[in-house]
Amino acid sequence: MPEALQHIITELTPWLQQYGYVLLFIAIAVEGFGIPAPGQSLLIVASLLAATGQMSLPLVLIVAACAALCGNSLGYFIGWRFGDVLLKKGWIKPQLEDKIHGVIGQYGIAALVLSRFVEGLKQFMFIGCGLAKMPLKQFVIGNALATSIWVALFGLGPVLIRDEIAPMLAFYHQHKYPTWAIVSLILAALITFTWRKWQTKNPQ
Repeated sequence: MPEALQHIITELTPWLQQYGYVLLFIAIAVEGFGIPAPGQSLLIVASLLAATGQMSLPLVLIVAACAALCGNSLGYFIGWRFGDVLLKKGWIKPQLEDKIHGVIGQYGIAALVLSRFVEGLKQFMFIGCGLAKMPLKQFVIGNALATSIWVALFGLGPVLIRDEIAPMLAFYHQHKYPTWAIVSLILAALITFTWRKWQTKNPQ
């Protein structure tokens, strides 16, 4: 097992054993409204603990999904209701606001989904969606897609591939940017196709 992953497991396992699902929920939820936390790492470790019977996999997945949905929704509400205040206080830089507006305007739901997998961006994207006044229906669909894909990859994935996770992580660290470029293109294509098909069946 890669040293970095073993270090994460060693560091986070005692926290999960002591605080369990409450810690998992809080760490994932706060990321949705701008607070950096090891939510993704905790989800991976919780999944691996579930594979050994130390935690319940269904509960891990349910808690992670609920936390992400709630945290992202709160971030959206904060951006929608208090975005101007955050800008005036300087807590959100104008450059970041312009970048998020541009990404949301160009890619819509696809940007929301992909941001869930990018550190630094995922902590502000949901606030940015509210700040940019993304339509609620579009946000709800994007939030559900982002949460479902993220939980499946990092909650269910480690259980299914725990024997292959070491070589896969080694490959990922060696080819990080090409890997994410390919994954992003595939996801963007699938999301765009699904969204257009939905719009065709549900014209405004």
